[in-house]
Amino acid sequence: MYELWKNKCLDFNLILLQTYKQLGLNEQEYVFLVCLAHFINHQPASWTFSDISNLMTVNDADCSLLFISLVERKYIVLRSKTDQEGKRYEEYSLSPLFELIEKQMSQQKNEMNAGTREEIFSLLEQKIGMLSPLDIETVHMWMTEDGFHPELIKLAIFEMSANQIKSIRYIDKILLDWKRKNISTVDDAKRELLAFRQRKMGQGTLTASQEPVDTTFYYDWMSE
Repeated sequence: MYELWKNKCLDFNLILLQTYKQLGLNEQEYVFLVCLAHFINHQPASWTFSDISNLMTVNDADCSLLFISLVERKYIVLRSKTDQEGKRYEEYSLSPLFELIEKQMSQQKNEMNAGTREEIFSLLEQKIGMLSPLDIETVHMWMTEDGFHPELIKLAIFEMSANQIKSIRYIDKILLDWKRKNISTVDDAKRELLAFRQRKMGQGTLTASQEPVDTTFYYDWMSE
């Protein structure tokens, strides 16, 4: 992430806006870091704290205090370096901040995934009953190795339930069929169900993408 930002391929302002509160920063520190990031990335050798304070509602002294606080709390690292002429200079790096952002985003993703897993397992237990270790492993593979979207898994569970069947294998067959047909969204899956009904009823050969979404049709996947 840090290298992407250095190459100007990352919207730092938005990412920090989404995470600064969880990182223990306040609004004033957020604005300061946005300004600092801009100058580091666009004017690395020609900016001063006065440039930042001119963009904020704080004076130079308060701006310096903000910087010192962020360094002490390890959001910014300050390094002394020597140029080719032997002159010493200070280099400011936001790499610690990016490490914290990545850690926070990873934690948020894990928490979201954990909540989604719990929701899917709870739904399965409602529709099927107690799951076996093999069932649990199969569900885990849907979400990790196969990469099925949680909402797609839920739709397949409801598909199974609507057919009055209680079988992980039945759900697995539905999901694998959708994967084989490159169906990756809930709407695409619903259109495929409707297109199948049209084919079965002999009412034409309209493609799935031409059909409106219909959630009421289900068919016997095990016979496919």
